[in-house]
Amino acid sequence: MSEDRKIIVKKVSGYEENNASEGKSMTPNTRHWVSYLILIPILIVMVIFGVFFFAAFFALFAIVAIGFGFRLWWLRRALIKSMSSDNTVGTVETADTVEGEYVVVNEDQVAETKVRRAEEDK
Repeated sequence: MSEDRKIIVKKVSGYEENNASEGKSMTPNTRHWVSYLILIPILIVMVIFGVFFFAAFFALFAIVAIGFGFRLWWLRRALIKSMSSDNTVGTVETADTVEGEYVVVNEDQVAETKVRRAEEDK
């Protein structure tokens, strides 16, 4: 029974046919090691390319982020500069400041206006 099993395993695996046709004595374990020896350098090259492209895209992203930050800084600087140039007095404006034209009225002018209105009403 064990001989029959060995024959079946050999025929299913194709071990004898491969050895007879190739004329080599490669065992299945040797085939695995050969495939590993071929795949390891390919894997190493793929990892190197992956690291390279990751670094390239990260550097590109960093450059874009720095450029965007510089643009925002420039716009903020220009806005602050334009706000400070609008202030002719040279003081810092606050939220409570209201700009506009005005006329200074003396108390004498107020009294004269009241007298005129009183005379016109009579």
